Amino acid sequence: MIQSVFYTLEFDKNVLSMNQLTLQGFTVNKNGDTCKIFPMFSPPVVNIVNEVTGLSKDEELGLKENQKVINLNDVNEKYKEDYLNSYFETLNVSNDSENDWSRMIIRALEFHEFADCKALLDMIDDRDFLCKYKHDLEIKFEEMVGWFLKEKMGIPSRSIPPLLSGGRRIDLLGLYVIVERDGGYHSVTVDNL
Repeated sequence: MIQSVFYTLEFDKNVLSMNQLTLQGFTVNKNGDTCKIFPMFSPPVVNIVNEVTGLSKDEELGLKENQKVINLNDVNEKYKEDYLNSYFETLNVSNDSENDWSRMIIRALEFHEFADCKALLDMIDDRDFLCKYKHDLEIKFEEMVGWFLKEKMGIPSRSIPPLLSGGRRIDLLGLYVIVERDGGYHSVTVDNL
């Protein structure tokens, strides 16, 4: 994984500095119009053709990556469909004045210790519950992150939710759900899944 990457709106191409890559511990091999980057102390992958598939290692890795993206898109589409279905179902709520106890519990939840955070995360783990109460859970999740940053990390000035350039909000709950679905923080960052 290449660290310290910056995003610039004005660029529509990826730009890498070979000097920065070597400072970060990568080896850069250029051959004609191709360039391969790999960790400095690991040998480059020999691009042998698989006799069964007829594909090179690079091509097989590319196919696996493409399949992973396709599968991720399928999961995201299913998630969106479930969310939209649950949203439209909530619009057809009966007119009686029956209380929604789950919504009242979510809204009443306050954060004073980690057990409170665990209670919210347990609610989020239930996919049906998450779809039904997504808006309330988003608000409470941002409140939990703010509490954690302020009270446990001593960072009182961070805006929650964080904003992208142009003022767009980062969906912290959505990001959390995707990272958890992909195996958690360690799998996503260290294992680069």
